[in-house]
Amino acid sequence: MSGAESRAGTAGTPAGASRSAIEHHYDVGSDFYRLWLDREMVYSCALWDGPLDDGLDDAQVAKLAWHADSARVDGAARVLDVGCGWGAMLRYLTGSRGVGHATGLTLSADQAAAAASASASASASASVEVRLEDWREHRPEQPYDAVISIGAFEHFARNDLDTAGRRSVYSAFFAACSGWLRAGGRLSLQTIAYEDFDTGSGTESRFFTEEIFPESSLPVLTDIVAASDPWFGIEVLRSDAAHYEHTLELWQRRLQAAEGPAIRLVGRDVYRRYVRYLRVSRGLFDRRVCTLYRISLRRRAAPTRLGS
Repeated sequence: MSGAESRAGTAGTPAGASRSAIEHHYDVGSDFYRLWLDREMVYSCALWDGPLDDGLDDAQVAKLAWHADSARVDGAARVLDVGCGWGAMLRYLTGSRGVGHATGLTLSADQAAAAASASASASASASVEVRLEDWREHRPEQPYDAVISIGAFEHFARNDLDTAGRRSVYSAFFAACSGWLRAGGRLSLQTIAYEDFDTGSGTESRFFTEEIFPESSLPVLTDIVAASDPWFGIEVLRSDAAHYEHTLELWQRRLQAAEGPAIRLVGRDVYRRYVRYLRVSRGLFDRRVCTLYRISLRRRAAPTRLGS
């Protein structure tokens, strides 16, 4: 759920979440999120290599490492992070994995400012660039060795699009990634997705689309596979619903433990909305209405389709 992009960037392309819709959720203030996220401010599902314990800091670093390994970034000259949040992946890439330069895209002004400031404080300002920019408008001067996108894909398609409309948006994203990457480059993707749910009905769906993530819609696995196929081959696919359920439980516990400071920062109504959002989300993952996909993709040498 990191700060993410998606709005119309080219004529005829269906829109995703606008900048104002993204800011509705993410721009309530970094100090509020700092109360209940991990020390690096990672706002997406963590990853546990063993038992699902309370070690959120280590589990978030493990998630960053998984995507870095998936994208084969070690020693890379240039890496792009689409939906960079507060910049944890950017700092990890340049500080721990030897990446020469990391560019992050976000539509959240709060996150962009905080990520740039944190990178400067970590003495990584020369090797990190944070851009308040939609992915559809990104035009790199040089190819990237790898692209990583964590928690942004959920915002790419609006909730009023049908299957064909969603897939058109997702296909445009995978085509863009292919164009940004050098030959043999990798894309590592993490996204929440629906497993068994009617996306057009139910109070849970309306709560998310109206109160939490306006103008956004979750994909299903077949959307991702169909949209990525011409440009990428899928090499690894993980479904980690239990990991997200546990991440949400830890976030809820930490937020409720900081109730007083949270209310002073954002007010009682916003505090209660976030507690409800975390609680409802846990239920969706517990019942496997939703899951969490981590996908490693390899850029095809030329666009193709299976069976062509």
